[in-house]
Amino acid sequence: MIGKRMMTWGLALMVLISACAFAGAETYETLELGMKGPAVKRLKVAMYWLGYFKTDNVSDAYNDVMVERVKQLQRNNGLEETGIADPALQELVYSGNAVKTATAPRPSPVPPTPIPLQYPQSTPTPPTLTEEGFLAAESGEYVYTNPAEGLWIYISRDLSIDLRRYTDVENKQVWFEADIHCSPEAPLTAFLPQTPIVKRAKMVNPEAFARECRAVLAFSDDQFGDRINGGSRPGIIIRNGEIIAEKTVAHGKGKFPNLEVLAVFADGRMKTFASDAHTAQEYLDMGVVSTYAFGPILISDGQLSEYMLRKEYYSYREPRCAIGMIEPYHYVLIVVNGRNQDAKGQYMNWVADRMLEMGVTEALNLDGGGTTALMFMGTRINRTGSDIRQVSGISGFGYSEQAQE
Repeated sequence: MIGKRMMTWGLALMVLISACAFAGAETYETLELGMKGPAVKRLKVAMYWLGYFKTDNVSDAYNDVMVERVKQLQRNNGLEETGIADPALQELVYSGNAVKTATAPRPSPVPPTPIPLQYPQSTPTPPTLTEEGFLAAESGEYVYTNPAEGLWIYISRDLSIDLRRYTDVENKQVWFEADIHCSPEAPLTAFLPQTPIVKRAKMVNPEAFARECRAVLAFSDDQFGDRINGGSRPGIIIRNGEIIAEKTVAHGKGKFPNLEVLAVFADGRMKTFASDAHTAQEYLDMGVVSTYAFGPILISDGQLSEYMLRKEYYSYREPRCAIGMIEPYHYVLIVVNGRNQDAKGQYMNWVADRMLEMGVTEALNLDGGGTTALMFMGTRINRTGSDIRQVSGISGFGYSEQAQE
């Protein structure tokens, strides 16, 4: 992983070519949609230095975003727009002769010494899986936890969670990415310590509550109860088909949070909406089972939101929590550590860029800062540098007797 500080294209090119030579890759393998691995990641990094990606913090997946960027590269170089990186295209990229975009990084006069990104290097082999990636057995669970390496895996016959920790020592970044595949039998679920909510919302310790609910993966969400108890507008809040709150703010008039909405439909879809796009009843009539109101929207219809294009929009590093959808029942959760010596948090647009890179089409920023909490099998694994804050509810996936108090 090349550090965030800029280096000259020449030095970057030498690093990339050396890496390829070390791997014995003098003849490049054709790369296309659906493939994963170090060869894909190397090509993405090389394309970053040509201006085809906004960040060099890229995944090793050849996803839909990669297809579009390769087509752009091919178009700019007068090639057929196939979206496939054949050996000739890769040779062009690594030669340094490919056409750059206007947004290609400017070279730094003093190239930094890159510090590799630290992340889990191996994945254990689970029992036999179905084509969907679930356990083939009628019942049972596969649970793997390795906090030292930063890897947590859970698989059942209707849920698959791959949770990984990433550390960028040079830039003081620590974050978690969860790749979640679920079925209609194990959907995203909201856990509330109190219903109905009349005047005040009950607040609970998120870690203890996750254990009480036996949730496999749980996280803090929009913290609507804090706004209810504080007398401010909570936004359009629906949980598990029940209307919790309906007072919101006009679109574009709210401060932070702007109470934009992520709606979760009964068919596993997610869709983002303006704060006042619909009433709670209209959402229910549309087939929505839960809404989260916080914001801002990070990604809508596969594009960065207007706020993510504003450099001045609440541009500071903080612990973050965001959830997004790649496709129905396939979600991504990103949780960023912060407020401690080893992790200074991240900017919201960094989270949005990372989501986009992973193929997310809809995503919302949830409450971060001291509210941020991430639990796996009832144990909190993130850090915010302060005492854990009480929450009005958590959201998550799965039920397991192993996640006990």
